[in-house]
Amino acid sequence: MSLTSRILLAAAILLLDLVFFFLPLTAVFLAYIIIFNPSWFREFINHLDPAEKT
Repeated sequence: MSLTSRILLAAAILLLDLVFFFLPLTAVFLAYIIIFNPSWFREFINHLDPAEKT
């Protein structure tokens, strides 16, 4: 394994470590839901508390 590939591998491992341990993933997920309002999430919410049908 060359020095360049070892340095790139080490940098990738450090970046993954930074992303998974310092980035609040739940906040990113919540922002995604608020911004894009995906249909699967609306269906999930409607399934949790269906409207009363009279």
